Amino acid sequence: MRKVVIQGTPPAEWVAKAKVLEKKLSDAATPDERSALIEKHQAHWRDDRIRNWLLKQFNDKCWYSEARDTAAPIHVDHFRPKGRVTEKDGTHRDGYWWLAFEWTNYRICGHFLNVKKNDSFPILEGDCAKPGNPLSLQLEAPVLIDPLSDSTRLISFERDEIACKAVPAASIGAADLKRVTDTIEIIGLNRPPALGRKRADFWDSCRMRITEYVNADGPQVFRMINQAAAKVRLKEMIDYNAEFSSVAEACIRKNAPEPLVALVFEQQRVPHLV
Repeated sequence: MRKVVIQGTPPAEWVAKAKVLEKKLSDAATPDERSALIEKHQAHWRDDRIRNWLLKQFNDKCWYSEARDTAAPIHVDHFRPKGRVTEKDGTHRDGYWWLAFEWTNYRICGHFLNVKKNDSFPILEGDCAKPGNPLSLQLEAPVLIDPLSDSTRLISFERDEIACKAVPAASIGAADLKRVTDTIEIIGLNRPPALGRKRADFWDSCRMRITEYVNADGPQVFRMINQAAAKVRLKEMIDYNAEFSSVAEACIRKNAPEPLVALVFEQQRVPHLV
């Protein structure tokens, strides 16, 4: 998984209406009235203005899988569920209704992963966030790894005989290991077979570029040209906007010689949005 870097803010007209809806939610007299308001105005978070703006942040990729699949729907997911939350034991608690129209709670998510995630949002420890208390959101300790956080580094990838799977990064602690394994299960990062195969194809292509670099031979000038071409292709594969860039990064770090790793990752930056 790769950290998504938000640049700018959504269209002002969309934000203005969202603020009006948030005020109506806070003024609602009963939970049923709040639920009715959210149901009535669900088109607001499905509006093309906010959806397209969010998609642009990560070059039309799912923020959880980095897949770019035009054949499957892309959802605007509420990271913290707007309705009820289902705990691992099947019990329920109140959801984060006050974040229903808050764009900072939105994540772009592929259809199959969003359906799998559903209304799961377990807390690692401590209290859940409360409406009207922004600090409680900052202090909340969710199990689910947020694509907007540095914790995305806790998830890596590994190739097996059939597919390329999301796995815990090496040498992480017990608490982080639980977060990774639970996140992979909650979102279903290894569930869709097609996703695993697509990652495997990308991994194999990356390995081929590494092999081209390592096995370059012939006269010095031709060897340097071939190695330079392989390095350029590897750098393209880890580019922020490239599909499965985090898969390529894991493949390179696990399979390339150290000098090549240093060359590929030097001065890596997130480009500005146009």
